[in-house]
Amino acid sequence: MRRIPLFLAIPVLLSACQVDSRQQVLSSTNSQAAQRAMSTRAFDTADGAKVFQASLATLQDLGFVVDRADNVLGTISATRYGGGLVRFTVTIRPGGNTRTIVRASGQLNQHELSDPAPFQRFFEALSQALFLQANNID
Repeated sequence: MRRIPLFLAIPVLLSACQVDSRQQVLSSTNSQAAQRAMSTRAFDTADGAKVFQASLATLQDLGFVVDRADNVLGTISATRYGGGLVRFTVTIRPGGNTRTIVRASGQLNQHELSDPAPFQRFFEALSQALFLQANNID
């Protein structure tokens, strides 16, 4: 039987242990269109700053710790511990003259969040926060 030198076998074995992010995306349980529909909402306000502030508050209300927030780029990254490590990223952008688009993405323990429930909770809480903000209710 022929022996393979150890220095040749190690790179092959190590490469088998690596996780390719492209493979994770392609192995997603949802199609890209379904994932986008689940994770994107349009709000009837052109005030992106208010949507940004409401998104920050909503994430904190849901138990997330905000890791990074950039109001110029309109991005928020947050983490929540408990029942696994949940990472949530929210992007806020203009959606024309009268709307603002909010898109969220999430990971649970390094895997794409494909369950619609966390997105629904976030968007329901964000809708309530924007309603209260629009009506000057504290």
